[in-house]
Amino acid sequence: MRKEQRKSMIRVRGGFSDKMNLEVVTNVIQTKDFDYRTRTIISNRIRSILCKIFESELRYKLFYDGDNPSDSFSRKIISDVFLQPINAQRGMLYDWRGVYDKGIYDVFMNASYNEVLDMIWFICKWLSDNMQGLGNSVYKVVNEIFQQECVGYRFVNGEIIPITDDTEIKEIESAANVKFEGCRAHIKKAIGFLSNRDNPDYKNSIKESISAVEAVCQIITKNDKASLGQALKLLEDSGVKLHHALKNSFSALYGYTSDEGGIRHAEGLFESNVTFEEAKYMLVSCSAFINYLIAEYGNIKNNR
Repeated sequence: MRKEQRKSMIRVRGGFSDKMNLEVVTNVIQTKDFDYRTRTIISNRIRSILCKIFESELRYKLFYDGDNPSDSFSRKIISDVFLQPINAQRGMLYDWRGVYDKGIYDVFMNASYNEVLDMIWFICKWLSDNMQGLGNSVYKVVNEIFQQECVGYRFVNGEIIPITDDTEIKEIESAANVKFEGCRAHIKKAIGFLSNRDNPDYKNSIKESISAVEAVCQIITKNDKASLGQALKLLEDSGVKLHHALKNSFSALYGYTSDEGGIRHAEGLFESNVTFEEAKYMLVSCSAFINYLIAEYGNIKNNR
């Protein structure tokens, strides 16, 4: 079981402690662990969902039997999740609050990330399968929590799947630590806009991602006035040989961010419905391209 020691009583994004790097609020995609804030929000929201359902005056009827829903839920958690005999759970038998406060809460706050996801999956599946009128709405609510807290997983067709992997994260981290300050700053801003839990800005995240590519291209081509479209054409003159398909793909991405309704136009002139998935894709793709260009540029300089 995972036991996390709290370093502070509160975590406020953008507050004094965060800005002064005293108690930094996590701003990366969470995959192999969830921070205290995320665990707390998951626990609070799941408990609130269960409370609204089981305390509702509208008594939902279970599809498979006529038992009280909270009793059936409690028995399932005790027997199928915690693998304990029903008659041994005298303190919390048939009481969903007891089951939650004495078992589920501890999983959310202290267990490994995979056990947290196992518990979320079991609860959501049980609610979706057994409570009339819920359907997929419970999955939607949890996906909203995952997106808000920059958790690298989503419910798709009732199953939790990863939306990023270790390779993608390593590409982003590598690009965020390149030696070129301008490029590095743009990537860090892109990460910040993408992972801001209280006010994410996916449009500006994409803008910063593509600007980071533009910055490294300007450095390689020694032309700080060149747009990305121009710089891509000048890279070969600097010794960087790009496969035409790779160059065309990034030219197309640049076009996507620069058309009349695109990302890089002034705020307020055009509406842009940019999603988390689009912003994450651009951050990963641009980070990988930056790392590739810098590696190629390094090889060219070493061979001269």
